[in-house]
Amino acid sequence: MKDLFQILLRVIFLFIILFLVTRQFKKADEKIVLTPSEAPYALGNSPDSVRMEIIAQLNKFQDGYSRRDPENIENFMQSLYSKNNILILGTMPNEVYNGYENAARLVKSDWESWGDCRFAIDSASISSSGNTAWFSTKGFVEFDLSGLLVLPLRLTGIMVKEDQEWKFRQQQFQFDLDFSFSLLAILIISAWILISIITLTIKTVRILRKSN
Repeated sequence: MKDLFQILLRVIFLFIILFLVTRQFKKADEKIVLTPSEAPYALGNSPDSVRMEIIAQLNKFQDGYSRRDPENIENFMQSLYSKNNILILGTMPNEVYNGYENAARLVKSDWESWGDCRFAIDSASISSSGNTAWFSTKGFVEFDLSGLLVLPLRLTGIMVKEDQEWKFRQQQFQFDLDFSFSLLAILIISAWILISIITLTIKTVRILRKSN
């Protein structure tokens, strides 16, 4: 029984450590993210006229991701995305979307099941050269799964001017978190917990067999 008690204490202790490690994934602060005291990535070098045009398009993008109306996806895509050589990179390794149709599929998936995204549009870094521009900004996503799960994001992209309108040619969504230490710690602790639970189960079964 002493061995079982020690293993049980170890499992409880590991769960406490695991909880403390995951607290590093701090909930995004809406005020700090959306109204920063200064531009997080500097403002970029684009002329004011170009900056205003791109911000207008980014505001359309934000509006679409705020309303999340699946019936409006086609209009949303046509007004914001180039039909040539689109590439969108999602937050997960396998989220690589090439082409207009795949990009529309990602948007539809985001609107239906991902979460409420908000971005700091006015403080975005925007640079340009001729008919090409690139931007970066910060934001956050409040997941549909739980309103308590709110994580900071980075949004970067390249836009091209087609028929007098700036349109997305490339986009990347990225969680703005340092996972390096946390992931390693979580993997080690989780493996330790699993081994401890298996050991506890084996010892419990042996004790029950002896008692019978």
